[in-house]
Amino acid sequence: MPEIDLDQANVDTNIRKWGSKLLFVQPMTSAPPTTFFGVEDHLPVLPADAKIFGFITTDGIDQEDSVSSENTQMDQALEPVRRDLTGIEKTLLTNLGEDNAYVQALWHGVPVEDWPATSVGPWIYHDGAISDYPYMRLGVIAVDGVGEMARYRYEYAYRAAITAKGARKLARNASETYSCTWGLFRDAVAKKSYSRLQDGPFYHQVP
Repeated sequence: MPEIDLDQANVDTNIRKWGSKLLFVQPMTSAPPTTFFGVEDHLPVLPADAKIFGFITTDGIDQEDSVSSENTQMDQALEPVRRDLTGIEKTLLTNLGEDNAYVQALWHGVPVEDWPATSVGPWIYHDGAISDYPYMRLGVIAVDGVGEMARYRYEYAYRAAITAKGARKLARNASETYSCTWGLFRDAVAKKSYSRLQDGPFYHQVP
């Protein structure tokens, strides 16, 4: 067995635990970002028209790519002779832990263009006839580390819509949460469905 330099193979600074996170949406009429990080400070750039949801629960954010495939069989072999992808379904799941006007607008299927100017004001929404949930752009910014040691993750969905909702609970011993699953779809103009980027001051320190 060849000798392996474990100091080169195992880099503990590449282990990630994402603490603070920011979840935001934009209307589909907004142009998606072309600049995700500042050129000089290497910090995330939040779109000017971003609507920020506020707190999410300690369950964090789950993003999944569900891959389906189909095997081809032949008489001469018991095992498949080839495999073909039939689909990739992308989803993002989070539990919104703050009750505000933006969360309620999302929950009731209101297009982002019609959301109030601020999330902290009073609100009133009515459940009624709904044929589908509107599409929106969806972004996640997370940080691992602090100061000059910080790394930032930027994830961006170019076309997203609510595809599932979890149960709500009103109780004395638990905060009210809104569990939402977004389906992530390909945007015909941007030609993308999801981008994942990472930058931060750590990567640009002078040795």
